[in-house]
Amino acid sequence: MRPGFWKRAGWRVLFYGTVLFALLPFSFSQVMLRLPRQPAGRVYPPFEEAFVVSDAGRLRTWTVRGRPDRAAVVVVHGLGDTLESYTDHARTLQRRGHTVLLLDLRAHGGSEGRDSTLGAREKADVAAAARHLRERELAGAGIVYMGFSLGSAAVMGAAPDAPDTRAVILEAPFDTARATIAHHGWLLYRIPAWVPLGRLALAVAGWRAGFDPDDVDLVKAAGRLRAPLMTIVDGDDPRMPEAVVRRVHDAHAGPKRMWVAPGVTHVGAILRADYWPQVTAFLEENGL
Repeated sequence: MRPGFWKRAGWRVLFYGTVLFALLPFSFSQVMLRLPRQPAGRVYPPFEEAFVVSDAGRLRTWTVRGRPDRAAVVVVHGLGDTLESYTDHARTLQRRGHTVLLLDLRAHGGSEGRDSTLGAREKADVAAAARHLRERELAGAGIVYMGFSLGSAAVMGAAPDAPDTRAVILEAPFDTARATIAHHGWLLYRIPAWVPLGRLALAVAGWRAGFDPDDVDLVKAAGRLRAPLMTIVDGDDPRMPEAVVRRVHDAHAGPKRMWVAPGVTHVGAILRADYWPQVTAFLEENGL
């Protein structure tokens, strides 16, 4: 064996170990925490723009007013999106008489904040939006929460503990932060679940942004929720397939409804003609 072999081998082990257990987890945590921010547009009638405050800073909201006898609705977008994507939802719900508040989560759109945290800290954003409605006496009939993808995790962090929650509607929810990181690691990068890279990246993300990944558990949250729950599966969505959404649905005691929207991809159920009949039927059967 040539002189210096073990020394060179040791340096190689140190180099590849550093890449695997430090640099790659840090890089993947960056992807989790800080996606490119979509631009925020100007508010226009009939929406009213206001800023609410959470621990992340000022958060942008657009509100359209409805009737006081109808429950208000808080709508929360997914990762990398903004409230502008849900203005049509707001108009449709307002025609039923609902006041609707659209929220930009922290680190999205026109809201302040640097890190997105898989819903762990975003629950404070949703709570701030609900408080804003109550303070302006726009939630006298309670609040319905609608969450989409990441927004589902934010909603389920806040809604079970709010005494005036009337119902929750989730489209493309994941089950837990740990499970969805492992699932997306395989789906996007073909990293097997037994490789610790995803777990390390999640731990680094939690350390950097100050959150506990184990706090993001929509299955446990569904078990605590006492209001009616509707879960929507996007039929051709490999990211949050039916088996994942069903874990959240099955944990809830009811009343509940699940709808599988055939032929649509991630957060695409709105493209189907039967989207609003399904949502409206859920609201009506629960007195909303």
